[in-house]
Amino acid sequence: MKINLLNSKTMKTIKFYAMAIMAIAMLASCDNDDDTPAPVEEEEAITKLVLTFTNQADNSTVTLTWNDDNEDEVVDVTEQIVAGTFAPGGVYDAEIGLFNEDEDFLDEDILADQAGIDAHFFVYATTLNFTMMRASDDEDRTDGNKLGVKTVWTAGTAGTGTISIELHHESPSVDDSTGFGTAAGDDTDIDITFNAEIQ
Repeated sequence: MKINLLNSKTMKTIKFYAMAIMAIAMLASCDNDDDTPAPVEEEEAITKLVLTFTNQADNSTVTLTWNDDNEDEVVDVTEQIVAGTFAPGGVYDAEIGLFNEDEDFLDEDILADQAGIDAHFFVYATTLNFTMMRASDDEDRTDGNKLGVKTVWTAGTAGTGTISIELHHESPSVDDSTGFGTAAGDDTDIDITFNAEIQ
């Protein structure tokens, strides 16, 4: 009977290929979902803002509306509507609404949990003769500041000017002591200025 013995060179070649196949198999078996980064969800854009002021004396309203009609995520003057004028001495309960197409962005993306509230802060500014405070039933952040969804505005003497709204996102520090609010950093989800009038 004839027996063929493999020489050492042939044995080394076989061992090399066997080890390579085993390494590939091990890499394939180690591939699991835990090592794969989760897909990043694209942040939804705010496409509509409505700030409604209701006069405490007679329930008349002033409404500031921005609607991103051309869907370019840019605030165009032609997309802004101001309905109504403020009365001198009038006290107004104001509430803001934010939307993404048909979705209530404010309720679903900010007010859904405390983390969403803590990550946001509204800052207002005006060149009109107004004083403002955050309403007692406004949303509370865990840092003791109020979010700024519900506010109370008191109009002074007649004049024309502007009202600005900024929504800050994950600001390193905020302060509601002025009513209008201040926030550090410039990471804003919205930054809109409306022309308005007290008359």
